Amino acid sequence: MRLVITLAGENRPELIMELTRLVKECKCTILESRMTELEDDFAAHMMVEANWNHIVRLEDSLEAFGNRYPLKIQHLRGRETPKNEEEQAALPYAVDIVAGDQLENIHELAEFFFNRDIRVIDVSTSRYPAPFSASPLFLAHLIVIIPSQLKIVSLRDDFLEFCDQQNLDAILEPIKR
Repeated sequence: MRLVITLAGENRPELIMELTRLVKECKCTILESRMTELEDDFAAHMMVEANWNHIVRLEDSLEAFGNRYPLKIQHLRGRETPKNEEEQAALPYAVDIVAGDQLENIHELAEFFFNRDIRVIDVSTSRYPAPFSASPLFLAHLIVIIPSQLKIVSLRDDFLEFCDQQNLDAILEPIKR
């Protein structure tokens, strides 16, 4: 059984240690997680797995954890859906973008992939001042799942044309492990 947990609140140095301790004490295994400081705040998303009684124990413990640290916590039981042959044949690609600080970039990227039936399964973005000039820059890293019937060469051409129109510097490449 799986449990998806999302939490947000005031950042404290011990949060990651205490959250992972709680999961361990409830005899659950972290399958996936993203835990990060967002300036003075903290956010985490995780998927844990265990048998049903350990999941129930963790659900109960999360309420006390949220009261001990000023955190908003939500959780839901995850679903395991079998993948069909087409989904199993899909190709995971990484997309890296660097651009001037343009607020609409992430929406335009999401729309580009959505219109081609490409699933975006992970997005990380940040803004920072460029070295030397201090001009604001936008950085994005996406993981997309490209259907196997899509021609990569055509997609890459369309993507590069899109990036030229948006004034984005981008790379679209297969994920290498």
